[in-house]
Amino acid sequence: MDRAHRIGQTKQVYVFRLITELERMLERAAQKLRLDQLVIQQGHTKITKATNKEELLDIIQHGVEKIVNSNDDLFVNADIDEIIHRGEECTEEINTKYANLNIDDLNNFKSDFSVKDWEGEEFGSKNKSLCFGWIQPSKCERKGNYSIDGYYKEAMPIGPKTEKAPKQPRPPKQVMVQDYQFYPRELEALQEREANDFKRAHKYQVPLQDLQNDDEAPEMLEAERAAEQAIIDNAEPSTKEETARKEERSPHGFDNWSKRNFQQFVKAVEAHGRNAPDEVLAQEIRHKTGEEVKAYAKVFWKRWRELEDFQRVEQRILEGEARREKQDNLEALLDEMIKSVQFPIQELELNYPIAKGKVSDEEEERYLLFRLNYYGLKSPDVYDRIKKDITESPDFRFH
Repeated sequence: MDRAHRIGQTKQVYVFRLITELERMLERAAQKLRLDQLVIQQGHTKITKATNKEELLDIIQHGVEKIVNSNDDLFVNADIDEIIHRGEECTEEINTKYANLNIDDLNNFKSDFSVKDWEGEEFGSKNKSLCFGWIQPSKCERKGNYSIDGYYKEAMPIGPKTEKAPKQPRPPKQVMVQDYQFYPRELEALQEREANDFKRAHKYQVPLQDLQNDDEAPEMLEAERAAEQAIIDNAEPSTKEETARKEERSPHGFDNWSKRNFQQFVKAVEAHGRNAPDEVLAQEIRHKTGEEVKAYAKVFWKRWRELEDFQRVEQRILEGEARREKQDNLEALLDEMIKSVQFPIQELELNYPIAKGKVSDEEEERYLLFRLNYYGLKSPDVYDRIKKDITESPDFRFH
């Protein structure tokens, strides 16, 4: 009833309580309602204590056993008005009981009724349960940091449990050498020697590789493994001079150039040529300035044959140069053809076989060639400019 008004109800609400043996629930409701009224009226911010599990069970089980185990006829023949009148008297009695209690009394209030005391008999020490098999509410258990993967690993373990291998000592810190970063040539050899000496000191055994295809024989794989193991077994520790040289050469590389930057550099060279200005190449490479591209290009053209995929990179650059050379020849021929006549759009002669399904006439094609020579074949947006000129030209308004 209280919540019916809270949600915006403005009309009068009628509540009929047709109950007989639920005095405890009425008592508890009146207690909470009175406590809420006192808190709201006096401006208290104290949060009322919620009903615990034992109190809820007391309310639910109150009078249940008497009804279930009773042999008497529980059907009530009394008039509805009499039942309502008796309920009103019970409600008035409960309201009067709680009207004079303050907040502290209500918070510490204990009902006169007790589930342990029934019809003059004390059941506190007997812990008597209901005869019809009362089902206790389930407990809500929350597991912290729940992981579904961890749960299934514990619930369905696969295979026998294996003990964790002892923690291996940490190898010496080394620079991750990538071929496109062009570190000093000696650095990789010094680091490899240091790593082999570390493996020898800790008795590392090279594992046998699995067969990758039918052409490989087990004897060949064993020979490779034995050769690699011999290098580790015969490794010698690095001298102080070699360690100093390794530390000296470690910073001399393009460690701030990623694989993506390298690919963008190759693409820029393919598009603009190896002799293109550094600023032009830098426009194609993200987060790199012209000075950085200049320094990288200087080392790249000296050592680019050391790259693992050198042949592929060389092929891309050669194909780019061939395309630019072809484009330069076409531009030269087109410029010569346009300059051969005084009025190209009217006088230019086009000698070519008539193509099947041709959709443009000779006048339109002369205009296209004239504008293409005007803007240049290397212009990045040449065809968009020609399209705009066609839409604005009065000669093609009705085409």
